[in-house]
Amino acid sequence: PLSPIRYTFVSILKPTYQQYLHSTKLGSPSIAQAYQHSLYLSPEPNSSIQSTPDRQSHNRTVEMKSSVVCFAFLLITLSAVRSSTLIDSTIIGGDNVAVEVQIAKYKAEFLEEFQHYQSTGQRSANFDRLLDLIKRSNIRVSLDEMPHARSPKVCLTCLSASHTFLELYKKSESKQKGELVKLAQDICHLYNLKSYVCDGLVELNSDMMLFILSQLQYLPSAERVCEVAFQGEDCVAKSSNLLEDRYPKVVISESHHTLKTSKVSTVRSAGEPMTIIHITDIHYDPDYEVGINADCGSEACCRHVPDLDPADSSNAAGFWGDYRECDTPWHAVVDVMEQIRKQHPDVVAVYFTGDIIHHFTWNTTLESNEQAMVQIFQLLKERFAGIPLYPILGNHEAHPANLYAPNDVPATLNSKYLYDFVAKQWEDWLPEDPTIQQTIADGAYYTAITPLGHRIIALNNNPCYVHNWWLLFSDNYYIRQLQWLHDTLQDAEQAGEQVHILGHVPSYDNYCYVGWTREYRKIVERFAHIIQGQFNGHSHLDEFNVYYRKDDPTAAVNVAWNGASTTTFTRLNPNYKVFYVDGESFEILDQETWIYNLTEANLTPDQPPRWFKEYSFREHYNLTDLSPRSLDQLLQRLAGSDEALYDYWRLKQKNADPMLTRGCDEDCLRETLCAVVRTEYGDDRVCDRLVGGKEREEL
Repeated sequence: PLSPIRYTFVSILKPTYQQYLHSTKLGSPSIAQAYQHSLYLSPEPNSSIQSTPDRQSHNRTVEMKSSVVCFAFLLITLSAVRSSTLIDSTIIGGDNVAVEVQIAKYKAEFLEEFQHYQSTGQRSANFDRLLDLIKRSNIRVSLDEMPHARSPKVCLTCLSASHTFLELYKKSESKQKGELVKLAQDICHLYNLKSYVCDGLVELNSDMMLFILSQLQYLPSAERVCEVAFQGEDCVAKSSNLLEDRYPKVVISESHHTLKTSKVSTVRSAGEPMTIIHITDIHYDPDYEVGINADCGSEACCRHVPDLDPADSSNAAGFWGDYRECDTPWHAVVDVMEQIRKQHPDVVAVYFTGDIIHHFTWNTTLESNEQAMVQIFQLLKERFAGIPLYPILGNHEAHPANLYAPNDVPATLNSKYLYDFVAKQWEDWLPEDPTIQQTIADGAYYTAITPLGHRIIALNNNPCYVHNWWLLFSDNYYIRQLQWLHDTLQDAEQAGEQVHILGHVPSYDNYCYVGWTREYRKIVERFAHIIQGQFNGHSHLDEFNVYYRKDDPTAAVNVAWNGASTTTFTRLNPNYKVFYVDGESFEILDQETWIYNLTEANLTPDQPPRWFKEYSFREHYNLTDLSPRSLDQLLQRLAGSDEALYDYWRLKQKNADPMLTRGCDEDCLRETLCAVVRTEYGDDRVCDRLVGGKEREEL
């Protein structure tokens, strides 16, 4: 839907525009181009990304109001604008322009203009216009072949860049690394990224990408690249087969134990519950600099970056962290661990679900990543000495970030270096079991029986993260780990064990590849009766997810809990979670979220932050238990009350000042609800049931 129309001078302009539109049939000269030229603003950093207040992306749309342009100037502009067949339709509305883009024509025109730019060193007015469709905040874009795109400008950026690179790669005779790296960097520089970010990311990822391109029998289309890399933004064309059930399958065993109706609590014991701590997403920045300019205009800040302006009182990085695009200083990491030990002396286990490394993805090295991991692991060993701790990897632990390769690629590109490293780091925590050593060496996943009596299954599900470019090489190499998960759960079922599953990327995250989410959901559905809790990280948000049977959107069978984040990245308060677990069934009895307010903490840098219990889940929502059936009933309450749903959104954002200021509108609230019940990409049937809407159209 279009943004609300503001009427400034358009009431005068509109009749003339409509007459012109009718007479030209959107031919030449393009009325849309004229209107764009008359209303353009200076490019706003990261303005090409459209997102809801609930989406914690460091690329956000900044809404701006353009200056009023006189009617006469617009008419003069009309006669001077170059014609184009790119734009299929336009709608004028005050400060905003809505443009439907024909993807095929845009890609072709973009490629032609880029080649002209390469040969002459000059960008034509038409090339600037094509880029402005992406960069200008006052232009709303829709795509003819991607009508469901959440962020059309993100999709258009990906499509234009990918198509241009792939077409010129085909034409390259030498396929030399230096030539192709420069090509990728030149394309990257066209968009709103700092040059050092472009150059660093391209250089770090070049060996992997060139290997993939050289090994594929058929190069992927730009549409294929974007439907994978930006699945989370629904960059999926109408002709795509992404949602078809075409992926390799996990072999699912049959059982009469499989739940057919909503799972209920079976807690019978009256004993004292066990206390388990969940820590996730530390994102430690060893180069965090207190007082430096935190508004660096890049994808991550609060350390020295090129061309950084001096700080002033309004943009100086805080002592305990910063709400802006900043990671966690060492003293803040230490404070979290000290707070947990002091506040919760009865801890019996710790779950750590990954992401130690910072967000400066263009500036990582193997050595610096390992050094940071050693520091964090050593701190955890010191602060939780004698307490069982179960770690997994996050997507940022890999170097380059996000890249978890298949095992059968060359040693210089695969991920065995990381698996061997963590095998050594984790050996103090895990049992001496050859099977554990084997699965960690294979892919950094493992299973173990805890001293408490339940089974931990620790996954490395980072291969499912759609920014893992190896999915373009093979979109099913993770199936081996999923089959192992099924088989391990089957063994646990036969042994009468209860299970907790750890995984960094939530399977309900739109950025987890559809092939993984589909098969993982089948496994959870099959073994829901023994899976007593799932624990995730990655999103940095205090959220939970309810799994429903695929054939019955009323049968809630399992629950996943997100640990949110120790980091403040971005616009969030730090937190950790406390889970109270029944000692016999290992069901989750309650969860508490502990936070501090970053604004308050930074006012007194010489004092430790004031941690407090933000809420008890069971008490806050007045629940008898935290079973899937109870949470389904809670969701029905939330669906029936915007006030209650906003309250959930507020807690999801950890009551962070910037997010409360931003708020959550009707669309945001709907997505907040849908995110709780979306366990497989593309399947919104449970959400449709809750909100009373129609089933989503197939992409």
